[in-house]
Amino acid sequence: MDSQCERDDPNFDSEAPINTKSLDHGKSLDHGKSLDHGKSLDHGKSLEFDDSMTDVETRSLPPHTTDRLIDRLATIHPAAWLAALGALIFTVVFGRLGVQHHRNFGTWAFDMGIYDQSFWLVSRGKSWVTVRGLDFWGHHVNLIAVAFAPFYWLGAGPSFLYVVQAGALGAGAVPTYLLARDRMRNPWLGLVFAVVYLMYAPIQWISWANFHPESLVITPLLFAWWFATQRRWRPFFISIVIAMSAREDAALAVFMMGLVLWLTLWRDAEAGRRDQRMALAAAALGVVWYAVCTRLVIPAFNQGKQPFYIGYFYGNYGSNAVEIAQTIITRPDRVLSDATQPDRLRFYRDLLLPWGGLPLAGLLQLAMALPQTLASVIGLSPYARSIRYQYTAVMIAPIVIASIEGAAWMWRYRIVRRFLVPWLLVCAYVSNVAWSPSPISANQGVWARPTERHEALRTAIDLVPDGVSVAATYSLGPHLSHREQIYDWPNPWVPAYWGNNDTYRLPDPSTIEYIVIDRNHVGPEQQQLLLDLVGPGGEFEVLYDAADVVVGRRSGGSAPISAGDSNP
Repeated sequence: MDSQCERDDPNFDSEAPINTKSLDHGKSLDHGKSLDHGKSLDHGKSLEFDDSMTDVETRSLPPHTTDRLIDRLATIHPAAWLAALGALIFTVVFGRLGVQHHRNFGTWAFDMGIYDQSFWLVSRGKSWVTVRGLDFWGHHVNLIAVAFAPFYWLGAGPSFLYVVQAGALGAGAVPTYLLARDRMRNPWLGLVFAVVYLMYAPIQWISWANFHPESLVITPLLFAWWFATQRRWRPFFISIVIAMSAREDAALAVFMMGLVLWLTLWRDAEAGRRDQRMALAAAALGVVWYAVCTRLVIPAFNQGKQPFYIGYFYGNYGSNAVEIAQTIITRPDRVLSDATQPDRLRFYRDLLLPWGGLPLAGLLQLAMALPQTLASVIGLSPYARSIRYQYTAVMIAPIVIASIEGAAWMWRYRIVRRFLVPWLLVCAYVSNVAWSPSPISANQGVWARPTERHEALRTAIDLVPDGVSVAATYSLGPHLSHREQIYDWPNPWVPAYWGNNDTYRLPDPSTIEYIVIDRNHVGPEQQQLLLDLVGPGGEFEVLYDAADVVVGRRSGGSAPISAGDSNP
C-alpha cells in the first residue's frame, strides 16, 4: 500500500476521457479535449446531468418550443442551479451594499466620480474628464463604456454601476462551476469551486471599492478558458475581446492565456494544428491590442504622452516602458528584493490561501497572472498589492483556473480526495470572515452607514443646478458628476492629482460657479483658501452652511439659505 500517494481505485485515472451527452436531438457530440497534461476530454456543451436521469440521447424532444425548453431545463443538474443561485445571491447582496454605500456617501471622486462622469460624457459624445484632468481615451482604453451609453441616456449613474459590477463579478461563478465540473468530472465539486469563488475576499473587495471597468474582465476570461477547453474558438475569441474592451491591460492576460493554451495543446497528442494556431492567434491579438492602446490610442488623446501610470506607478524602474523593461531584465536582484518584501508576501498569501494553496499546483495556468502580479509587486503604489482594491481583477481568473487545474492534478491521491472539499471550504470561510467585506466578516463596517450629517450633505447637493460648473470635495463629487465641469477640490485653485501632474487644461478658477464643500475633507493647508472664498468679501456667497457642509455660489445670485431653512 502506498502512503499519501495511495489510490482508492487502481483503475481511477483523473485524466481519462469523459463522454457526456448533448441535448441536440439525440445526436452525440464530441466537444473537444482537455487542456491538462496532454490528455483528451470529451466535454458536453450542456450542463451536467445526474446519472439517474433518463438518457436524453435515446428519446426525441417534443416538437413544441416551450416543451423542448422545459425538457432541457429539467435535465440541468441541481448543482448547476445552485451555482446560478449563488451568483444571483451575490449580485443582490453586494449590489445592494454598493448602492447603499454610495447613497451614504462612501464613494469617492477617485474613482467613482471619474468613471461616472466618463460614462456620462461618452454617452453624449464627449470625453474630457474634469474630475481627472485627462481625456477619457487618454486615461485608459475602456471601450466597454460605449455599451453603457444607452443606460446613461436613461439616467444611469453610480448605483447602476455598482449593480452591474456586482452582477458581473457574481456571474464568474458560472464558468467556475463549468470548469471545475468538467475537470473534476463531478458537478458537486463544480459547485464547491463556485462557492469558493463567491466567497473569495478579493472578489468581494472589488465590489466595494467603487466602480472600475477592470472588474468586468474576470468573467469573460473564465468563460474564454472554458470555451478553449471545448475547442469552441468563436465564443472563445468573443470572450477575450469583451475582456480586452474593459481595459487595455487585460490584453496582457490574454497574451499569456494564448501562450499557456499553446503550450498545453502542443503537449496534447490529440490537439490539431488549428487549435494551436487559435491559441497563438489569441496571444498575438493580446500583444497587438496592448500596443495599439498604449502606443497609439492613449498618446493620441494624451498630448502625445505615454500612459500616465507608466511614470506614476513605475517611475522607480524607469521613465518609460523600455527603460522599465531593461531594469527588470538587467536587475533581477532588484525585482526579487521587491517581490519578497513583507507586504508582498502578505499579498501572495491573501490571494492564494482562500483557495487552499491550490494555485501553486497549477503553476502553468497561474503564469497567466504574471504580468499584472509583477506590475503590482514592483510598483510604487501600496494599494496595488492589497486585495482591498481593484488591482487584483486581472489576476483573479488565472488564479481560479490554476486552482481548478491544480485540484484536478492532485485528485488522483486518496488523501486529497478525502480532505480537499473540507479544506477548500474551511479556507474560503475563514479567509472570508477574516479578510473580506462580506456581511459575515470582521470588516463589514467598511460599508458606509447612515449618519445625521447625511441630510445636510443631500441638502447641499440639491442646491446645485444641473449644468453649472462645480468644485466639490472627495465624497461629494460622485453625486454631482453628471455635468461637463466637476472638479475635485482643491482643483482648479490648487492642482492636485490633475492630468499628468501638470496644469494642462486646468481652468481659470473664476469659471467655477458653485463650490460644495464638506469641511471634514478639507486639509489644513486648504482651510485658508476656503475661508477666503466663502468668508466676508469672498468670491462666493454662502447659500447653505450646516453640519460643516457649505455651498457657495459665485457672487451675484439670490440670498443665502440658513441652516434652519428647508431643502428647496
